[in-house]
Amino acid sequence: MKENKIYGRARGCRRVVTVLFGAAFFTLHSSLFTSCTDYLDKTADSDVNPEMAFMNFQNFQGFVEEAYNCIPNKESNWYCTGFNWGEDELMNTGGGDAHTVAHIDLGDYRYWYTDNSQNYLHRPSINSTSNNKFDHSLEHAWYCIRKMNLGLENIDKLTNATQEEKNFIKGQLLFFRAWWHLEQMIWFGGLPYVDHVIPADGPFDLPRLSFQEAAQKAAEDFRAAADLLPDNWENTATGKRTPLKNDLRITKVCALGYMGKALLWAASPLNELGA
Repeated sequence: MKENKIYGRARGCRRVVTVLFGAAFFTLHSSLFTSCTDYLDKTADSDVNPEMAFMNFQNFQGFVEEAYNCIPNKESNWYCTGFNWGEDELMNTGGGDAHTVAHIDLGDYRYWYTDNSQNYLHRPSINSTSNNKFDHSLEHAWYCIRKMNLGLENIDKLTNATQEEKNFIKGQLLFFRAWWHLEQMIWFGGLPYVDHVIPADGPFDLPRLSFQEAAQKAAEDFRAAADLLPDNWENTATGKRTPLKNDLRITKVCALGYMGKALLWAASPLNELGA
């Protein structure tokens, strides 16, 4: 009888322990589940309206500024991309093949992309918002072209701005769309000229243009940009909002200069075949 009482107490203890453990597990599981739910829930303030980038000049200018930041610093990168200097100007005297010119002779035409060297055509890693001059290369081109097209397609949303501010924004968008195309054309010849936003899930079936055809489109964008941009930002009401910080902003003269460059390259005998 005594043994049965002990056994009954032990069995009862096990039931109590089981119930307590189950309750503790349920409480722990519930708290974890609740914390996860709280973590994943978004507050209303966390939703960013994509149209905020286009609502006023300050926001829209910030949208454009990334294209400035993406410009490769050619002088601060290695000159390994030079493929047409000729061995009379540059030789690999150290026994290595660090320069692209040697690999062109060997038939390795993609060395500029695969050597992981510090050149401005290709970087092992790029970051469009980085302040490190070595984080930028020509690989930013299609990203920036898409961004400029996105800005142009939303230019009518810039309602809280003066006409001068609207002109300056549109002029910069047109300039950089042309500039990034031209920079690629100089190295790769004629290519598709993307003048609209291509949906991420849409087909990419634009034809490859000849150098002359692509250069003409770039020249038209440069010309249109020049008509909208100032000679000197400091002498405008818009530029006076950022005094002494406008030296590197795109101007009318800059746009006209690149228009001339695009047409000059297109007229070169080297591009007679539309390469």
